[in-house]
Amino acid sequence: MTATRRRPRCLPSVTTKLSTELGSLFVTVGLDEDGQPFEVFGSLGKAGSLQHGMTEMACRLVSLHLRRGTPLDEVIGQIQSISEMQPWPNRMDDGCTVYVRGLGDAIALVLRDYLAAQADAIPAELPIAAD
Repeated sequence: MTATRRRPRCLPSVTTKLSTELGSLFVTVGLDEDGQPFEVFGSLGKAGSLQHGMTEMACRLVSLHLRRGTPLDEVIGQIQSISEMQPWPNRMDDGCTVYVRGLGDAIALVLRDYLAAQADAIPAELPIAAD
């Protein structure tokens, strides 16, 4: 079993705001020293105590997997498309509209965006140095 990495005192993070039928959902992804997702926090606007508890539980479990080295695409694959609420439209930075169907789906969306941004940052073909 892979050991759980200890959390440093300070981590940089990125927060994404999404809309849901329960109000705004803020998903914060903390990044490790290599810029990889290390933990996830969520805050759901107008939710009651049950929804707040479910949000915390989901984020803790995703964070545990990230801290244990579970590949990000595996984490995303397990939580995406879980529907527990009315699909809610969200306009993304690239102009596309995506629908959030639940908490897991929202977290997966944020993590997928992170993966896509990482892929865009890596050149498809590395330049060859001239002699």
